[in-house]
Amino acid sequence: MNSIEKTLSISVRGASHIERDKPLQDYSLAVKGENMAIAIVCDGHGADKHFRSEIGSKLAAIVTEEILTKFYESNNTYDKFINNINVKLERLKLAIITNWQIKIEEYTKNNPFTKEELDKSSTSFAIRKSFDVSQAYGTTLLAVLVSEDYYLALMIGDGSIIKIQSGFNSSKLEFEGKETYDDAPHSLTDSLCGRNAFNKIFVNYEKIKLGEPLAFALCSDGLSEAFINDRVLFAKINNYLNYYADEGLEKAIDPIVEQLNEISKRSPMKDDISLAFATTNLAKFKSPSEEDK
Repeated sequence: MNSIEKTLSISVRGASHIERDKPLQDYSLAVKGENMAIAIVCDGHGADKHFRSEIGSKLAAIVTEEILTKFYESNNTYDKFINNINVKLERLKLAIITNWQIKIEEYTKNNPFTKEELDKSSTSFAIRKSFDVSQAYGTTLLAVLVSEDYYLALMIGDGSIIKIQSGFNSSKLEFEGKETYDDAPHSLTDSLCGRNAFNKIFVNYEKIKLGEPLAFALCSDGLSEAFINDRVLFAKINNYLNYYADEGLEKAIDPIVEQLNEISKRSPMKDDISLAFATTNLAKFKSPSEEDK
């Protein structure tokens, strides 16, 4: 891949975080290379024991983008991708978890936990003595790699990945087996810091027709749960994608940020909101010009 350029990704601090003087715990990024694009959204946990989740979410996004970029270099066609696929996906999940853990351990070594951080956490003194470093950095992860002839999506935790096809036909991606965990009684949000993280990173992939208009919108739960139903959410996402395609990154980003801030203020949870798009051919989602009509 010759070059990587940034595309549309936004994370805004939730209204409740502003009110309580809490940091923005989401992190998002989106990049595009030759014949591929990657979008990632990470939502750091708000519980006291995850007191560095804003750092954990950032490191998770950066690590995942680096790993997916390298993955594509060796799997730049569907035929290459599908060969020995199960082993590849296991290695991919393990690489994300392991490299994230290495990054947070390096960060902790250079920035040791302070007494103030530990006092604010919900961990007792006895637990602190054997404190699992990764708990401080807990985060969800949504990621999509889309190329010209296949896509690969990964998800641990909540939020939504929305698939957008020609004519702005939108639907949420489903992940086989994920509902087993989501429906468990009293289950907490799955996390990269969880002991069973490897088994709770769910994967979805599919071959796509060459030239088929296809885009993905990744949303943290601050956005996906702010609307009364999916139809309203899809309409909002489609409008953002259309506006981004028409106006470009520079003009689109500020108005969308302004709207997401308003959505956070009006939503029940007033949470942080993240949105990121992945599409290999954005021009296919432009609204028709007068000449085309």
